[in-house]
Amino acid sequence: MDFIDLEKKYRNFYAPAFEIKAAGQDLLQAGVEIADVTVDHTLAGADTFSFTVNNAYDAVRRELKWLDGLLAPGSGVAIKMGYTDKLAALLTGLITSVRATFPAGGLPALEVSGFDLSHQLMKGRQSTPWPPDTKDSDIAKKIAAKYSLSSVVEDTRVKYPEVNQDQESDFDFLTRLAQRNHFEFFVFGRTLYFRAPANDQAPVLSLAWGQTLVSFSPEINLGEQVSAVEIRGWDAGAKKEIVGRAKTGDEKGRDSSGSTGGEMVSSVYGQPVTERLRLPVGSQEEADSRARAILNQCADGLVRGSGESIGIPELLPGKNIKLERLGKKFSKTYYVERTNHSIGGAGYRTTFSVKENAI
Repeated sequence: MDFIDLEKKYRNFYAPAFEIKAAGQDLLQAGVEIADVTVDHTLAGADTFSFTVNNAYDAVRRELKWLDGLLAPGSGVAIKMGYTDKLAALLTGLITSVRATFPAGGLPALEVSGFDLSHQLMKGRQSTPWPPDTKDSDIAKKIAAKYSLSSVVEDTRVKYPEVNQDQESDFDFLTRLAQRNHFEFFVFGRTLYFRAPANDQAPVLSLAWGQTLVSFSPEINLGEQVSAVEIRGWDAGAKKEIVGRAKTGDEKGRDSSGSTGGEMVSSVYGQPVTERLRLPVGSQEEADSRARAILNQCADGLVRGSGESIGIPELLPGKNIKLERLGKKFSKTYYVERTNHSIGGAGYRTTFSVKENAI
C-alpha cells in the first residue's frame, strides 16, 4: 500500500487513538483512564500487551477499582489502534497479570498485561502419540479446533510413521513441528496460523528514510551461513541410508537480484560450506524437507535490522515491507518478524525487526 493511501485512510495520521475492551466492555467508556498502551507481536512466541490505569484508586473508599470486574486476571481483551475513528484490531487475548503500584507520592496505579489467545496452548504438558502416517498440518488443524480457534494451515505434505508429543505443551509441540518444516506458527485474533513464511509476497507498504521511516539499523552477518545442508538417516525397512540435501537456490522468497549467504560464503572460502547432520528420518521426502528447513533457517539470518516509523497498524510480522532511500545495498524488501505498537506521551510509534536472505 502506498503511504499516501495510508495517510488518507488514517486521517493524515492526526490524533492517535486506541480502543480497549475487557470482559466485553469498552474501558474508556466505562471511565477507565488509560495511558501507555503497548502491543508486541512476534513470529517466535506469543504476542503480548500492556497498559497503565491511572485512576484505579478510590480515594474515598481507599480501595482499588475494577480488580474483581473489568480488569480481573482471566478477562478477555481486545485492543485496537489507529487515528481518530479509524482503528485496526491488533490483539485479542487475556489479562494474565495486574500489578499495583503504591508510590511514595501520588495515587496508586495499575499495570495490566497479558497474552494473545495462544497463551491457552501453553498451559499443561502432555505426552500424546499421534496416529501413524499423520502430517504436521493435520495436527495443527486438530489442535486449533481443540481450543475453538479457526485455522489457516498449509499442507506440509510429508507423512510421518510416528509423531509423539513428548511432555510438551501444545504451544511447544506446534513450535517444534513448525521449525522442522520451516513454517510459522502463531495466533492472531481468533485464528491459528501454521504456514510457510510469506516472504515471497508483495510488500504491504513502503517507507522512505528521512520521510516516513524514522530510523533503521541493518546488519549483514555471515556467521551462521552455509551453502548446502546434508541430512543422513537410516531406512530400517529397506536397510539403506537416506540422504536428504538442500543447496543454494532452495531458499524461499529470495531476492534474485542479490546474493544469498550461501553464495557469499562459497565465494569467501572458495568452496561450498556444507552442514552435515545425522537425524532420525523415515523417508527420502522427510530428509529433503528437513534439509530445506535447516538451510532456510540459516539463510534467514543473513540480513537483520530494526527500525522505527510513525504508528502504522498494517505493519505486522509475517508481512513484507519495502524500505527506500537507504542506499543501493539496503534499499529493498524485508520480511517483518517482530513489531511493537505503542501509544503514549510521544504519540503513536511502531518499532520493528526485519530479516532477509539475500543482499
